[in-house]
Amino acid sequence: MGSILASLYGTEFKRPQTIAEYFCEGCQNHVKVQLLPILGGANKGQLQEFKIGCKCPDKALALEIEEDVERLKKQRYFRYFDQNSLMNNDIKDATFENYKPTTSLQEDVKEFCMLYAEKFTLDAGQLPKNLLLHGDTGIGKTHLAIAILKVVLKKQYSGLFISLPILLTMIKNTYSKHDDSGLTVVDILKKMKDIDLLVIDDLGAEAGSNHDIQKIFELLDSRLGKPTIFTTNLNYNEFSETFGKRNTSRILKNTIITKVDGEDYRKKDVNLEEWL
Repeated sequence: MGSILASLYGTEFKRPQTIAEYFCEGCQNHVKVQLLPILGGANKGQLQEFKIGCKCPDKALALEIEEDVERLKKQRYFRYFDQNSLMNNDIKDATFENYKPTTSLQEDVKEFCMLYAEKFTLDAGQLPKNLLLHGDTGIGKTHLAIAILKVVLKKQYSGLFISLPILLTMIKNTYSKHDDSGLTVVDILKKMKDIDLLVIDDLGAEAGSNHDIQKIFELLDSRLGKPTIFTTNLNYNEFSETFGKRNTSRILKNTIITKVDGEDYRKKDVNLEEWL
């Protein structure tokens, strides 16, 4: 190779020189440090130092690419959340940081929700329970549910938020000959079936017809094995009257019931006494 290069560059050519050899702890390769001729440009034929055999730059580039891929994944999850979640614009910016408890009980609930989000994982044997946040209007149930979801999204799980009244309106629109979305009920529910964490907000408000209610609980049945967060203003009796005892029982299965404000706040698994 040296002879070929010499014939190409003539007297300007300087032969390669090995000036050092070592074992690279970074890439675990045997490396030669050589002075090799520059093949073109103003400095053609001049020697420049190269590390032959070292893969560290390749590893650094691979790591940079991997980090870029992970960053794009996170961006994609948040973009999907923004584009597909059915919520009012005024609550899209909700986070734990901007949730301001007004009572010590709300502070306790916030800490519990932060812990739920922190511990969230879908690893085998660690499936999170469902979570039901109930209490009066305006005490932060929706805010906390969205805050949980955003933490989960940062872990690169998929998530969606749906306001039940908006969802029911979408379902009803699919039956209208004037609807130009091209969506069917199957399309809407399928999008939500495989999401890692689904939030259904305002469960009980404008519950809709028996057909609408049935579709909602078909969705919940299809999500067996995946966690769902519910919020509602209804107490247990009101909820049972609205959705029926069978559907209420399906909501209760594997669900932590948490009162967002009130005299008797506790963090437990299914406990009907707290929901009365």
